[in-house]
Amino acid sequence: MPQILLFLQRFLSLPLFWFLAVSAFTLTYFFAEHEGFYFSDDHSYSLYAHQLLHGGFHFDDYSFCHRFLVFVPTAFFYWLWGMNVYTTTLWPLLCTLGTLLLLYRTFRKEHPVATCWVLVLLGLYYFQLNTSNYLYPDNVLLFFTTACLLVLYKARNPLPTAKAEIYLGAGFAVLNLLAFLTKETIVYTVPFYLTLFLYHLLRRQNLRFWAMAAGTGILLLAGYFLLYKVFSGNALQRLYDIQATNTVETKQAYLNTRSATLLPRLTYEPFLFFVESGLAIPLAFAGLAGLGRKTRDFLSLSSPLAFWLTALGGMLLPIWFGTATVDFYKPMPLVPRMFHPLLPAFCLVAGLTVERIWPQRLPLLLLALLWGICALLASPNMVVMYLPLAVFFLGLFLWNRPWPHWLGLLAVAAVLCIRPVYFILKPTVSYYFEQKEMVDQHLRHGHGKYVVLMDSTLLGKFDYFYGFEVPQNYSFLEYASYPGLAAHSVDSVFLLINNGVLENHELMIKLREKDILPRFPSPRLIDQKGKVKLFLVPTPSN
Repeated sequence: MPQILLFLQRFLSLPLFWFLAVSAFTLTYFFAEHEGFYFSDDHSYSLYAHQLLHGGFHFDDYSFCHRFLVFVPTAFFYWLWGMNVYTTTLWPLLCTLGTLLLLYRTFRKEHPVATCWVLVLLGLYYFQLNTSNYLYPDNVLLFFTTACLLVLYKARNPLPTAKAEIYLGAGFAVLNLLAFLTKETIVYTVPFYLTLFLYHLLRRQNLRFWAMAAGTGILLLAGYFLLYKVFSGNALQRLYDIQATNTVETKQAYLNTRSATLLPRLTYEPFLFFVESGLAIPLAFAGLAGLGRKTRDFLSLSSPLAFWLTALGGMLLPIWFGTATVDFYKPMPLVPRMFHPLLPAFCLVAGLTVERIWPQRLPLLLLALLWGICALLASPNMVVMYLPLAVFFLGLFLWNRPWPHWLGLLAVAAVLCIRPVYFILKPTVSYYFEQKEMVDQHLRHGHGKYVVLMDSTLLGKFDYFYGFEVPQNYSFLEYASYPGLAAHSVDSVFLLINNGVLENHELMIKLREKDILPRFPSPRLIDQKGKVKLFLVPTPSN
């Protein structure tokens, strides 16, 4: 073998290389694709962090205000380095890198091949990267879910000492509480927890671990609900707020269409979701886990592959068939970030399967067929991911040689990078940085009285551009408020149009600049940055 191939064989088979490469790509994506602001959940969590730091935090009957592990660390970063988009999203980024580190340190020695594949499949998955630079709870929950599962992975076999059982049991309970303080969907891990507990109970293994975990968990939850009783007057305040988040309008709209949507959602739609979200790539590998194995091979959870398969099934079932509401049955929406707790199990099953079956020819053919089917089912945007994989693995099958696993890994990594790189190169959507520059340059007058007219989406989130400390001499109104209140007793009326926000199809805003400008008499353009425009609207006084 040529020297260069020997070098590649050694270098590209190192888990450390893939850990550093994927971490570097994550950091590149974080800074190069950062949108600044999403005008959605991130506003709420950032506001809570600001309130916590400067006073004024209170429960506002919305479920987000109970997710302390999202905004408390963010408040700490605000205190250290001030409030900006990078300190706002630093916590999700650290949790993303922390998840990669946990997986790398746990599996690098015993399963080096699987570790390489896990780091690539999870670390380069677009929607995991996408939620690394928004203040959302999903990557934070991913970190704590991974930590909880890895504790159980260590405890799947009899622990060496009673002290180890006690310490791990207490740590497991603490990690689950931290996950619960991040997002309620950690409860979807409970079926797997119970399965492993019964497995150990039948074999009388690690009973101290489970006793300590249960005892510590009961004490922690008792203290948690007691604090709610003291500070809010209702120990179950969080549960009531979760229920209240499902508004009457949302509930009725769902119930009116449930008969037509429920059956597809519980049967074939999740499969189509896996294809469209890109999860079909690790799922294809995971689907070959039973190839050449007998049923009894999966009865012992001491086997890493059996453990993670059980974790995958135990968590997938409640997410697939469970309810996302407490007062009526409504399955969880098929949104990629809702499936983040499943990513470690998905990718570990895939990696452990590759480690066992590579480089057998039959799996290569089956993978090519599976991705060929995905290419047929996928939308045109996703065909570019599945078709190259189908062709590549078919080529490996036809050209019968003992191909090294890193060759397939390079192909998968290249395909997974397509979407992140596309969005890095794609123009911004929110035009946050342009708008922030315009606000700092033109909308910070120290004296006088001013009105800024804007769309409804920006109106509810505009305080973020001022660090939630909006000048008292400014009023912010919708376009429709002109010429009533806006045209009297003010020094200037500004018209702010962020075409990036208006044209963002996810926000479903029908208003466009051509509809807005005719409402105002002779607006004068003051500044334009990208798709953000600021006009001065004539008033009787000027």
